[in-house]
Amino acid sequence: MSIATGTSPIQPEPALLGQIVVVIGGSAGIGLETARRARAEGAKLILAARNPERLEGASRELGTLSTAAFDATDFDQLKKFFDELPAPIDHVLVTGPGPYYSPLAELDIEKARRDVEAHLMLPLQVARYAAKKVRPGGTLLFMSGTGGRSTAPGLALMSALTAALPAMTKNSHSS
Repeated sequence: MSIATGTSPIQPEPALLGQIVVVIGGSAGIGLETARRARAEGAKLILAARNPERLEGASRELGTLSTAAFDATDFDQLKKFFDELPAPIDHVLVTGPGPYYSPLAELDIEKARRDVEAHLMLPLQVARYAAKKVRPGGTLLFMSGTGGRSTAPGLALMSALTAALPAMTKNSHSS
């Protein structure tokens, strides 16, 4: 014997309902997928990315509050972006460009410098600029990679940068 009640199971409230999530690097890859997930969990989105066309497509798909197309490693533009953000925001996710791989003997110093800026200096600057915008209990999430877990020709710079980001984050408690 079974009893049909006609009621539906209780649905939990979306985890990010009404929260504002900023995704830097939100027009492709992990950033876009994370933005999709945050939107599905009820977040309001602000996306930033370099490619205006991809950003516009992501914005249409996700119904964002706003978007900003700029290179986040241009720290003057990054500061302007944060200065113009409404406050408070709840979460900031930063994804970076793909890693630069090269054996040390063939390392292009300008490409390496851009990689250091994108993988170390960008999170540092975001933390500085976002500090007054993120509400208490909010989060800053910096995506890194698995490059520091193994050794191989061409991984020296990426391994160092991957290992440095968690160390920098752990030692950057509020000042």
